[in-house]
Amino acid sequence: MSGNTAHRDAAPPPFRAGRLAVSGAAERPAQTGSCAPLSPRLARLAAWVTPGSVVIDVGTDHAYIPIWLLQSGLSPRAYASDIKAGPLRNAAAGARRCGVEARLTLYLCDGLSACAPDSVDTVLIAGMGGETIQGILAAAPWALDKRLIVQAQTKQESLRRWLGAQGMTVLDAALVHDAGRIYVCWLLGRGKLRGADWPLDPVLVEKKDPLLRAYTEERIKRTLRQLQGMEQGKATDSAALEEVRRTLSALRELHREAETWQA
Repeated sequence: MSGNTAHRDAAPPPFRAGRLAVSGAAERPAQTGSCAPLSPRLARLAAWVTPGSVVIDVGTDHAYIPIWLLQSGLSPRAYASDIKAGPLRNAAAGARRCGVEARLTLYLCDGLSACAPDSVDTVLIAGMGGETIQGILAAAPWALDKRLIVQAQTKQESLRRWLGAQGMTVLDAALVHDAGRIYVCWLLGRGKLRGADWPLDPVLVEKKDPLLRAYTEERIKRTLRQLQGMEQGKATDSAALEEVRRTLSALRELHREAETWQA
């Protein structure tokens, strides 16, 4: 993104780095078109957005959710951020194609660093590892006072415990099967976290999520492989080993319970 390598007559991107961002409104006239439907994972996340709210989608990639929210009339305005310029160019093109570019602001930044806290009421972070999500929220603690929608690719347990330590709880949760994988999705808000030591949130059990059996079965296989690898290692921490064993036991118990729902 160095200005030294850009041609003088190149069109400026519809976003700017840092705290100063501009909307996708632009050089070309808007084209109102029908946007592609959301994938099952993204649709589940979008369904938690309250009508009329203003959302920022962190790590937006193509900005599928913000564009869909704008075109469907659920959000009057939306924001999207990404650390790379390429995804934001794709997002700008998609917004222009769907006729919502004037209401979508794109940030070229790390996490929420360019977003003004009072400009949004819903924060959406999906498709990243749990440690990355934790880092983004730790750097922008104001996001914890917003309606928070999260889907972590990895480290869900440690992320949920960290969120609980920050005074957050899971208001709703869902398992979603998409492209051959089961994803864990959360809607979070302020409150005391229940089941902090569980390998997944109690909401999924209370709702009798239909994918819980398949999800725990896969988690058991992965945890067994992890345990075997740790047991074969010579420098394995005994406390870490015991924690994995507890997780495996809890997953097996949850799997047995989920089997009774479909018996």
